[in-house]
Amino acid sequence: MFVSVTVDDREPPAVAAALRAHADVEAVEVHRLLAADIVIGRVGFERKSGEDYLRSALGRLGSDLEAQVRKMTDAYDHSYVLLEGDIADVEACWPGTPDASVRGSLASITARFGVPVIPCGSAERLVDMAVRLARKHVDDPSVRQLPVGAVTGRTEPIAKRMYGCIEGIGPDTAAALYDAFPTIESALAAGEDQLRAIDGVGQKRAEAVYTALRSEE
Repeated sequence: MFVSVTVDDREPPAVAAALRAHADVEAVEVHRLLAADIVIGRVGFERKSGEDYLRSALGRLGSDLEAQVRKMTDAYDHSYVLLEGDIADVEACWPGTPDASVRGSLASITARFGVPVIPCGSAERLVDMAVRLARKHVDDPSVRQLPVGAVTGRTEPIAKRMYGCIEGIGPDTAAALYDAFPTIESALAAGEDQLRAIDGVGQKRAEAVYTALRSEE
């Protein structure tokens, strides 16, 4: 499968050149993007060198990585931050910064926003990773997208969004379910009586939640 790519015009020319050279890329356009550095279909990628990542994630000057990630999640169905280099390369950019702080920032972005931060090694591997990730979201039948439900914000916790996909569950009830059971595992361990005890969940909704969480569909 071939893909078409859009690259932000503020990116180094080498990025567009590497994408044009990729065997699975049929077209590359370069123009100003409001969010992300590379866009393939409905997938956005923020490309970061080690130095740029540290400035935007931990520094007081420069771009704000969290703001960039929020823009991506608002604009695209799927978002990623791709790093040139491995974690050791990124840590070496700022020798005075504790390595744990660098790794913690990667974990924070991934956990808080649901946007994976992926060290890719070389620039060529970063481009290849972007193409492969975008293709997986289109042509891999094993990837099942979360259905749209009552809770639509992409930055909302996955468990809360899943509760909102259950028939008869609105945003307020989904929030109440999430407050009581912040993980799907904890909800699976609950009985119908515990579900009924939640504000806004009566007998019918408790049965619907109990059944939906155990459905194989």
